[in-house]
Amino acid sequence: MNPSDSQKKYFEPSLSHAYFALINEILTGHMNDDNTLLNKWKWLNLRSFPQVVMTAGFIYNQTEDFDLTKQIKMKSILSDVRQIAKYWEGAVVISWYYERMVLLLPLNGLTDLELKKELMLIARKVVKPLEKDFDLRASVGIGNIYNQPSLLYRSFEEACQAQKSYLLFESSIVFFEDLNAYQDEETVYPFSEESELLVQMKKGNINEALCALDKLNRKFQIKNPEGLKEVYAAFYMELLVMISRTLIFQGADPVMVTERKMCFLEMLMKIERQDFVKWSCNMLILFMGMVTQEQNSLLSECVRNAVLYLQNNFRHPVTLKEVAEAVHVNPSYLSRTFKKEFGISFSAYLTKLRLENAKHYLANTQDNIKCISFESGFKNPTYFHTVFKKNTGVSPTDFRNIMSGDGTEGQVRPHFT
Repeated sequence: MNPSDSQKKYFEPSLSHAYFALINEILTGHMNDDNTLLNKWKWLNLRSFPQVVMTAGFIYNQTEDFDLTKQIKMKSILSDVRQIAKYWEGAVVISWYYERMVLLLPLNGLTDLELKKELMLIARKVVKPLEKDFDLRASVGIGNIYNQPSLLYRSFEEACQAQKSYLLFESSIVFFEDLNAYQDEETVYPFSEESELLVQMKKGNINEALCALDKLNRKFQIKNPEGLKEVYAAFYMELLVMISRTLIFQGADPVMVTERKMCFLEMLMKIERQDFVKWSCNMLILFMGMVTQEQNSLLSECVRNAVLYLQNNFRHPVTLKEVAEAVHVNPSYLSRTFKKEFGISFSAYLTKLRLENAKHYLANTQDNIKCISFESGFKNPTYFHTVFKKNTGVSPTDFRNIMSGDGTEGQVRPHFT
């Protein structure tokens, strides 16, 4: 039932959040009930439910590399893309953490041939403003069609996978369906097995996830029987990034995930080819153990989105207002909800992210401490020194010496928070 005029007026302040929360539920596969999804869609007075997903952006440029000017540009481009998509009745266009723009599109009665032609047409139009404002090659991925609402997230995952495969094709616009034929002939990433792994991870099924990982490992190794160690390392690095990001969105503490990701990355650089499978299994088990179904149910959509936003942007000046705007909620509501669900304030959590990043670089590099403070999001080295010592009990210099084994005997050991 669509909302009445009086209901619309009453709920108007919350409709924006409800809209984006619903889109997140769809794209992440958190909602398994088709009727509930359709009812929510109709209640928000949206038109035909989408059946195919298109993603566009720069998948080889990490979000943290985007400065404020580029983020403003991306917002402007998003507005342009929405204008481009206006002719497609029922199209929904959103941004996905500045990394991608996502288009959710209904079929509108088009035949398969007509649909592919129209998808290619809109993809070409989307690429133009992206490449016009950036010195980067834009790419577009297009997923398969899903008539079952609760399965549309698969089309999103397929579109992301197709998008990051554009280097395999002459065109920067890639349909996921075209990857299957290519995989039969070439040595490429096993996308279908990765999709199944993601599905089982999101459901919290550890045994099924391990089975999916086993299939993924075997298919990759069959296609790379004599692959160089560098090829294997690149493949498993991609797997590590994918799994860690998925678990963060499932509710795992991003600081803990980042710490463990760094540890597994260091291990990855040292292991021999025959140990990659064992490494990947240990990595999956450890990561999935960080998230329980209870955690998933307790975390709200806006907090999950805020956590991801902070992890991607903590190196820049980030404000509560900025993050609240990005996840489409009121700042005071985000502040209250964040504290309630995580037990610490928004600002304390942001500081924790920055400190963990600084600890990693202090322990593993010889970079200048002032540079590390800047790269970790602290724009004042003096303030960084004060906060670091308050949280660890030692100065950044002493921390580096202790971690490198050069600390003096009896020196105070750092405490880790």
